[in-house]
Amino acid sequence: MKQPLAFLLRPQTISDIIGQSHIINDQNGLISRMLKYNYASSLIFYGDPGVGKSSIARALANDLQLEYAVFNAEIDKKQDLENIIKIAQNNERFIIIVEEIHRMNKDRQDILLQYLENGHLLMFACTTENPYFVINPALRSRANIIKLERITPSEMFLGLEKLVAEKKLPLIITSEALTLICQLASGDLRIAINILELCLNLYPAEEISTTIITSIAPTANLINFADGDEHHDLKSALQKSIRGSDVDASLHYFARLLASGDHEALLRRMLIIAYEDIGLANPAIAIHVKTAIDSFRQIGLPEGRIPLGLAIVEMCLSEKSNSAYLATDQAYEDVLKGKVYPIPHHLWDTSYASAGKLGNGVGYKYPHNFPNDYVEQQYLPKAMRDIVYYHPKLHSVYEKRINELYCHFTKKTE
Repeated sequence: MKQPLAFLLRPQTISDIIGQSHIINDQNGLISRMLKYNYASSLIFYGDPGVGKSSIARALANDLQLEYAVFNAEIDKKQDLENIIKIAQNNERFIIIVEEIHRMNKDRQDILLQYLENGHLLMFACTTENPYFVINPALRSRANIIKLERITPSEMFLGLEKLVAEKKLPLIITSEALTLICQLASGDLRIAINILELCLNLYPAEEISTTIITSIAPTANLINFADGDEHHDLKSALQKSIRGSDVDASLHYFARLLASGDHEALLRRMLIIAYEDIGLANPAIAIHVKTAIDSFRQIGLPEGRIPLGLAIVEMCLSEKSNSAYLATDQAYEDVLKGKVYPIPHHLWDTSYASAGKLGNGVGYKYPHNFPNDYVEQQYLPKAMRDIVYYHPKLHSVYEKRINELYCHFTKKTE
């Protein structure tokens, strides 16, 4: 069986790695320094698919001239791990490369942990998920975490161009086509190599043009999966862009979330933004967003993007206020901290016949019996009578107006 091109092109040395210049450079690059001083320590390589986690782990082990074995936490058995550890005990320094370490259960992590202590066994672990969430803290503390960056189109272009020039990729390809491949790959080198493999096998004697690339890969690879950092970062970027009133950035992140297919996450976040960041500055926005969401669910794609996009733009252009959100959060936090004091008797329930015998509701003033339907009386528990949660933001027209009305009928000067 013919081996995949990605396997045949796997880097054997750090000098073959494409991208990751922040750790591979002659100044303060961590990997370069480790090679310069022949120093090895346990490392956790963390980043998106196709950025070179496994390749760097293997290439670094090769350059350090250390024996190593690979354990895939997703498919290999506990016995495989124990066999690797036995081999390691016969070496002064031995590296275990753990693929998909986020799939390694606690039992196997504990086995590995005890052998990392003596320094003979080193671990190069690879994961697409945040190590602070998926790796045992004790195991994590024995290693340095290295965040790998997504490979830029320019870095990928130079790397692939070098492979073509060195005849490792026997292709005739235009610069425009190679540039398009690097753009479509969205930072995943494996995707780019898979496209090139199709070109090698399906167009062996032809010059590869942008037309051919478009027929092979009509859309970009969207690096966004529900459990990954990219997905949560996109939601965060959307909210912060809307909060910052940047229409163009908001539409960009909205489009990426929409294209990812996780529509419910997008819809939930839009509602949250309406209440949290716009709030009393424009309370009607929440109704508009909900209407857009209902329209999207009824219409579906592709036209369903239109009402959602309208809501995104309107939220961006709306005045912003988080006063109600902050007040709610502070009140809730106080309750969780134990600030739960006796309710004033005049506010107690009087809906049953014998309530008066217990003194419930005695002294309560019914606001509708007073001018402007308002009368001053104590509502908060006595121990909290001076607490103020809500602080109006008077820069927005709507919140300023309702605050003026409130101050007018209560005769407050705030």
